[in-house]
Amino acid sequence: MKIAIIGCGYTGSFLARKWAPNHFITATALHPSSLKQIHAPVQKNIVCKGTDLDTLQKILDENDLIVVTVGTHDLSDFNNTYLRTAQTIHSAALTINKPNYLIYTSNAIVYGEYHGMWVDEESTLKPITEQAKILIETEREFLSLKALGWNVAIIRLGQIYGPGREFAKRIKLLQEHVLPGLGDHYINTIHVEDVVEALDYVRTHNLHGIYNLTDDDHPIRKDFYEKVCKKAKLPLLQWNPSHSRLHNGNRRVSTHKIKSQGYTLLHPHTIIA
Repeated sequence: MKIAIIGCGYTGSFLARKWAPNHFITATALHPSSLKQIHAPVQKNIVCKGTDLDTLQKILDENDLIVVTVGTHDLSDFNNTYLRTAQTIHSAALTINKPNYLIYTSNAIVYGEYHGMWVDEESTLKPITEQAKILIETEREFLSLKALGWNVAIIRLGQIYGPGREFAKRIKLLQEHVLPGLGDHYINTIHVEDVVEALDYVRTHNLHGIYNLTDDDHPIRKDFYEKVCKKAKLPLLQWNPSHSRLHNGNRRVSTHKIKSQGYTLLHPHTIIA
């Protein structure tokens, strides 16, 4: 199978390592340094932006499966990274003569504020931040490919962790800060190995539509951070309830739908270390 991974960063590199031995993989990234981190025998590497229409036209025409795993920490570049990439892929899709299969890794922040209640794929989206609104528009852009005969799967992920993104490393960066609020929001996490295995499951079972993907643990943020600190022998983090923080809402994300399709989590419980 010919597979293109658009935005082959942290998650995409793990996907490439899994699929490259048995499939022809095209990996794209914004910078050559990102492609060097894949460490897999990827058959084709392309440095391009998600708004490069000519390049994406060729990629869509040459591949059977398009997996979009774009991401950015730069809030000022959110629109370009997500929505404009989706719009460019849609424009490219209009120029080719075959429908494809697309899988897009979205984020559960699209659900917004539910005051700690459970959400599933049928829940109304209540975005709080501009970033969440952009992600919702990005999903809609990709889902509109169905009108062209494409199969589209949207995977709404919790906070990804794994090798190189262990929670202890993240908390070390917060040690010198007093965190705003009470830390009373639920967290929704997912191990990168589950992201890879779930995407492979979606591919091999030709699933389409929207699916949540988080593990089964949904602790309160403060309690979870304390467990990580104790295990890593780090000082406990400090919180200041008088300081408010901009957040993406408080909810617990259900993964019943993808489990009902037969997927079993490799890491149902969040790994503290």
